Amino acid sequence: MENNKIRAKEWFEKADHDFDAVNDILKGSGHPDVAGVLLQQGIEKYLKGYLISKGWKLVKTHDLKELLDEAVKHNPIFNNYYDLLDMITEYYFEEKYPFGETEISLEEIKENLKNVKGLINFIKKDFRGK
Repeated sequence: MENNKIRAKEWFEKADHDFDAVNDILKGSGHPDVAGVLLQQGIEKYLKGYLISKGWKLVKTHDLKELLDEAVKHNPIFNNYYDLLDMITEYYFEEKYPFGETEISLEEIKENLKNVKGLINFIKKDFRGK
């Protein structure tokens, strides 16, 4: 179990790097598509870290809803985030590759970053055992 805690912390640290980069983009005039992908990646890493801390075996997926399905087994609070994370999952697939014109704004990214703060704070608090 201690090994799972160490691995989870590593995932959280990488996720924080993604969120730092999103914030840097939001402060400047960076590319919303890049910010969207990084936002998705940060959330994915927090969810994977949370699940690993609970003994979950890592699965290769970028679908945040799939990760939420696993997280809900540990706490129903995750049910509150399905719609938001469904939209953010799309950033990864639609913005990472040239599948056509999609339009997201830095304002949308900023709003969604604010909306996931509660989820991230819950994961951090749970991890610390509070």
